Amino acid sequence: MRKPQQTFDLEFPDDYKLASVLERDRADFESTNIWFYVGADYRDSRFAKVGITMGDLRSRSYSTSNPDYYLFCGFQCKHDTTRADLKNIERDVLSYLDEYYPNRAPHRESRRLSECFYDINFEAFFVDVHQYLHDKHYKHFQIMGFPDGESYALSWLFNSCLPSSVVTHFRNAIRQFS
Repeated sequence: MRKPQQTFDLEFPDDYKLASVLERDRADFESTNIWFYVGADYRDSRFAKVGITMGDLRSRSYSTSNPDYYLFCGFQCKHDTTRADLKNIERDVLSYLDEYYPNRAPHRESRRLSECFYDINFEAFFVDVHQYLHDKHYKHFQIMGFPDGESYALSWLFNSCLPSSVVTHFRNAIRQFS
């Protein structure tokens, strides 16, 4: 799963303030890196995994130990989000999720908690993750508008293997209104 490379081809005006804003927007628009993602399991609809990557999403879209695991959706951060920012976001989200989803699995050997949650309602979990990121970490995420011009969500990239009806359903579930 990889965001296609996009080119920002607007002319930059002579106004240095406006040019600065457009330069920042171009860097965000053209970026294919820095993501917070939610993974799922094809056979277990009550499983979810959350994670982060400073690279593109391809490295997180499969698991050699679980062929049914796939990356469900990634939310793209702004281009200037640092590794420390991303780790803090992940830690904060996991702490929040632990309050509402108590079945986070520990690693077998170390007993440290993993990023995997079992026995959850996947849709509610996904919506809660998006809402928490939106409410608590908005400044680090890119925003994507809906065609109606009145609603938006954190910039998303759903797995291309998902049926369009599923993507539409989950996009509408995370929709925010101005």
